[in-house]
Amino acid sequence: MQTKDRLAAELRAVADKAKPDNAAKYRALADRAETGEFGDYADVHVCGPTALHRELVAAGFTKFARRVAAGEFDASLEESEEWARSQTDPQTVAIMQAMGIGPDRPNDH
Repeated sequence: MQTKDRLAAELRAVADKAKPDNAAKYRALADRAETGEFGDYADVHVCGPTALHRELVAAGFTKFARRVAAGEFDASLEESEEWARSQTDPQTVAIMQAMGIGPDRPNDH
């Protein structure tokens, strides 16, 4: 399961146990999470998890915000590698290679 789907499912699970007004807020965040908006590699925010954390804290949902801050919904290794393989900007690829963090791109099929 992709991280965005796991995050959306967890937000909905919490919504199912929350008071009606809070449940609506959790479900709205879940709908946005399902699009990938809060992902580590999404283009919507500079840092998707940080944006989600801020929204959760602003809504008073500090317990869930702590889970986000702890990295529970960070991208998986597979998602990270998928993102790295999708990069075509030569400067980005060179930086990744210099840092030794990109997958072995010549072996991509």
